[in-house]
Amino acid sequence: MAVRLGCLGAAKITPPALVWPSRVCGGVKLQAIAARDGTRAAEFARYHGFARTEADCAALIAANDIDLVYNALPINLHSLWSIRALEAGKDVLCEKPFAMNLSEAEAVLDAAKRSGRRVIEAFHTRYHPGFRQVVEWVWSGVIGEVRSIKSRFDIGVPNSGGTDIRHLPETGGGAMMDLGCYPLSWSLALLGGTPKVREAQATLTAAGVDESMVVALEFASGAVAELGASMAVGRPFVADLSVTGTAGEIVFKNVIAPHHGARLSLTREGKTTVIPVSRLATYAYQLDAVVSALGSGEPLLTEGDAILRQQRTLDAIYGAAGLMRLREFSAK
Repeated sequence: MAVRLGCLGAAKITPPALVWPSRVCGGVKLQAIAARDGTRAAEFARYHGFARTEADCAALIAANDIDLVYNALPINLHSLWSIRALEAGKDVLCEKPFAMNLSEAEAVLDAAKRSGRRVIEAFHTRYHPGFRQVVEWVWSGVIGEVRSIKSRFDIGVPNSGGTDIRHLPETGGGAMMDLGCYPLSWSLALLGGTPKVREAQATLTAAGVDESMVVALEFASGAVAELGASMAVGRPFVADLSVTGTAGEIVFKNVIAPHHGARLSLTREGKTTVIPVSRLATYAYQLDAVVSALGSGEPLLTEGDAILRQQRTLDAIYGAAGLMRLREFSAK
């Protein structure tokens, strides 16, 4: 039986993250969508092939023919509607970042435990075979003991009309939240544990959110992860990762969108080997993994403690940058 998907929000991310992958992943049906703007939701449903539109988010999560809710609402609404969906007996795939702060993330996971349902954070890059190859190399000791990780995700994000949610404090805006959460997730996946924040420096927009952020993290092993993110207009696209160990180095160019072209290389003993990278989108691998795990009960890479480690470190980064006030907005 197909997993019946219900989508909260007609966000720009929804087509690449959900609609297009559903066309290549078996066992998925785009059942319903709801958004704050009913006209936009209806147009979105017709164009992208959802079976119907629900009047609002409450109606969608109450529907008895929805198995999995995809939460693509603004970040400040993530915890509120993820909890309501879980309490309505639905599994949830929640867009990153998972919540405004650790307290909200813990509340969502508590709701999942009470309801017996699953909640997954949509860090799609974790499921792509290119990144999984990096994890395998690191964990198997191919490059020896990891000494440093360097990663960035930069892309210009215009604040069109002053209403873009990535630029608004009250909706969870900021470069580290929207972009830097990816390099952070890569470092946590590769090194494990919860690191200490050595340094976090931000450049702010006129609205007071971080337009860019640079961070240094220290892990229990002594390895240091340097990561950065910028949404400054005109910033060239960069989504790269390098991992240096005592016996070699891994470089992955374009971790975010390898289907548009990527380069993955391993250097050991003075020899560099370039590994072919799948051109299937990261989102397709994610949706396939989620649908499979819902059927089998197999744990996923981006649920449970992985969510808490990510959110705990995000909070620590904003605290070190003197910007924890940005993480205190929430929907009531």
